[in-house]
Amino acid sequence: MKMDEIIEEFVCKPSKIAVVGASRNRDRPVYDVMSYLKQQEFDLYPVNPASAGDTILDLPCYKSLKEVPERVDIVALFLSRKNQEIILEDIRGLAYKPVVWMQPGAENDEAEDALKQEGYEVVKGACLMMTHQVYCGGE
Repeated sequence: MKMDEIIEEFVCKPSKIAVVGASRNRDRPVYDVMSYLKQQEFDLYPVNPASAGDTILDLPCYKSLKEVPERVDIVALFLSRKNQEIILEDIRGLAYKPVVWMQPGAENDEAEDALKQEGYEVVKGACLMMTHQVYCGGE
C-alpha cells in the first residue's frame, strides 16, 4: 500500500487508531494530536500502562495493545525507540496487521525494516494530525 493509499483509506476517513504513549498531560504533543483526531471523529484507543484504567479525553485508557477491544486500523507510536520493544511484540501478536505509524520522535529504522519484511505497512516521521490537515482539509 502506498502512502497516498494509506492517507486516503485511514487518514482522510475516520478510522480506528490505537494511540500508544497516550497522555493526559496537555504539554505533550500526543495530547494535541489526540484532541484533534477526536474532534475529527476518529475512534481513538489510548494505550499507556501508567494510565491504564483512567481516561484520557474521556476515553478509556488501556494497559497494552492486547487489551484494546477493537481491531484498529493504525497503531500510532508516540514512544521513543528505546521504549518500543514491548509494543512491537504486541503488534506482532495481533491476529491482523494494522498500519504502524511512527510519529516524529518515534522513528525506528530497524523496527521499520523488520515490520515491512513481515508484511506491515509502516509510516515513519509524519504526524497524523498534520497529515490530516494537509491532505484531508482538516483544521
